[in-house]
Amino acid sequence: MKPWVSIITPIYNGIEFLEQCALSVCLQNVKNDLTELTWEWWIGVTGHGDGGEVLNMARIVAKKCGDAGTIHVVNLTTRGKVDSLNALAVKCSGEWIAVLDCDDTWERNKLIYQKLAIDKSPKIDVIGTFCRYFGDMISNGPKLPRGFIRSGDFWSSNPIINSSVLIRREMALWQDKFGLEDYDLWLRLADSGAVFFNVPEYLVNHRIHEGSAFNGKGKQDVAGLLSYHLFKGSISSKK
Repeated sequence: MKPWVSIITPIYNGIEFLEQCALSVCLQNVKNDLTELTWEWWIGVTGHGDGGEVLNMARIVAKKCGDAGTIHVVNLTTRGKVDSLNALAVKCSGEWIAVLDCDDTWERNKLIYQKLAIDKSPKIDVIGTFCRYFGDMISNGPKLPRGFIRSGDFWSSNPIINSSVLIRREMALWQDKFGLEDYDLWLRLADSGAVFFNVPEYLVNHRIHEGSAFNGKGKQDVAGLLSYHLFKGSISSKK
């Protein structure tokens, strides 16, 4: 039977955080009185030749999850996060794809809450949640729109937390734009009329550390990305 959601996690660095990440996946509640779900997880090691010790460590972590779900650990020949995400997405069989960075974690009801929202509003195409920061910084994450996301919300900041997102599998195609492959994808999908939604619950924990994207902002050009989409005549910034 095909899983309802396929989780994808590319790993270049951060393998030391994977066990905590995996525990949060394997302890997901997958059934309540209203709905239930099944999942698979694709973990892809990239940038390490034949995979080496990173691949071995990822396989050890996966085995600790037992039969909580179906977990695939593969070595990718890709280089870079965008190509790795796309390579993993091709392998997925779920109706939905969830992105999870290896240094982040989920709360136990993360997937079931999103499944409930989708069951209630089947027109949703992309769904996120609120998040908290932990690690080198402990706080609530950025202020995000709740419920259905309007076109204008995309122009003040990225309204979807990457490790919170579920996206319809056929829409999952990332491009390497301005170091912001996720934000670029949301803008492209919003331009095509996709429906976005945020569950207003803190269901994702985003780790802040020296190697995290949070501290790599020099490679992320938000102004350049927004200017690029404005020039293309993308979604209206006034709605």
